[in-house]
Amino acid sequence: MISFFTAVAIVSGHELFHHKEMHNKFIGNWPAVRIMYSQLIDEHLKGHHKLVSTYEDGATSRKNEVLYSFVVRSIYTSITNVWGYESAKITKFYGEDASLFTRFFYNKMVWYEALHALVLYGVYSTLGWTSFKFFLCYIVGALIWVEIVNYIEHYGMERKKDANGVHESINKMHSWNQLSGAIIVRLQRHSDHHEHSFRPYQILRRMDEAPFMPFEYLHCYQLAAVPPIWFYVMNPRVEALDDIKNGRKNKKNS
Repeated sequence: MISFFTAVAIVSGHELFHHKEMHNKFIGNWPAVRIMYSQLIDEHLKGHHKLVSTYEDGATSRKNEVLYSFVVRSIYTSITNVWGYESAKITKFYGEDASLFTRFFYNKMVWYEALHALVLYGVYSTLGWTSFKFFLCYIVGALIWVEIVNYIEHYGMERKKDANGVHESINKMHSWNQLSGAIIVRLQRHSDHHEHSFRPYQILRRMDEAPFMPFEYLHCYQLAAVPPIWFYVMNPRVEALDDIKNGRKNKKNS
């Protein structure tokens, strides 16, 4: 049940905060506020979509990385990265000698955490301890669900670097895709979404040449929860994808 409500809310919110209008971004980020993940909009747009399939992206899982350690790393880096974005912005506008008060008052992360505390207090004060405990379970379950999606969508993928250390442009080979449906707003057409992040979900294209997951999303969630099985299923596909990208003959066919 938690997964269902999270899927509907977060995936729909994700679609909205990719729109350019501020009111859509505001409405789209509200589901993330409810699960104490307000920094998602900043980290997703400023970090993940620029750094996807690199080791600099906290939301890209690495080959042989266990789901549970990834969840912790992704959540932690979302906090530290957004704090860093905000600190850099404050330094740019107020200079290196900006006061400690300025650095805190104008940092979004401070207000995000204050908002989270206010939401928690509101639930506890109006609905009581029993509802508060359920709400905490909802938050934990929702966060795990969000990060499982991140985990499977770019597992083991890495963009190549040139001689100057510059990553290749994002293309269809940097996201896992799946058979698409409107229920989760075409989330499965992930390659086109990353190549054209402002394209509405209704017109996202299926790319038959892009990497596809071996099973549907819900099956992949279950596989990812058991790392040895996930590695057994996915690692050969990651290696085959690397062979294709590097122009090598696939080992299993050689």
